[in-house]
Amino acid sequence: MLDPAILMVCIATLAIVTLASAAPKWRHPERFRSSLTAFALLPSFAVSPLVRLLPLLETAGALALLFPATRGPGAAVLIALFSVFALALAINVARGHTDIDCGCAGFLAAATDTARIGWWHVVRAALLIALAAGTLVPLAERALVWFDYVSAGACTLVAVAAWFTLDVLLANLPKLDSLRNS
Repeated sequence: MLDPAILMVCIATLAIVTLASAAPKWRHPERFRSSLTAFALLPSFAVSPLVRLLPLLETAGALALLFPATRGPGAAVLIALFSVFALALAINVARGHTDIDCGCAGFLAAATDTARIGWWHVVRAALLIALAAGTLVPLAERALVWFDYVSAGACTLVAVAAWFTLDVLLANLPKLDSLRNS
C-alpha cells in the first residue's frame, strides 16, 4: 500500500520529467531524428514516424497520469516507452556504440558539444520505469491534510531538481572524464 502523498510525488515528478523530455522532441524533431538514426536499431523507414509518435506517447502518458481514470493506461504507456528506451541504450552501450546523443535530454544538448551514452543512462531509464510502476501501487486509505500537499510539493521540487542535476552531470560526463585524464 502506498501513501497518497507519496503517490502525488511520484505522479508530479514523473509528469514533469517526462514532459520536459518530450518538449525538445516536439521543438527540434530533426535533432531527435538524428538521435534515433544514430542508435542504428531501426530500419530507415521507421525513423520518421517514430520521431512524431514517441513524443506523442510520452506527452499522452504523462498527461494521463494526472487523472485517476487514465492513470493505469498512462503508466503502462510510460513503462513500455522507458523499457524500450532502456533496452536501446543498453544494446548500444554493450556494443560499444557510446558516442551518440541519447535523445532524452534535448534541452541540454545545446549546452554540450560531446554527446555520449553509458550505463548511467540505462539506470536513469530504469528509475523512470520504477517511478511509473509506483503510480500503479494500491493506495493506503487515509485522509489527506494540508501538510500532505505542502510535503508533496516540496518533495516534488527536490526530486525534479535532483533529476535535472543528474541530467547535467550525465551531459557533462565526457568533459569530466577528459579533466580527470589530463
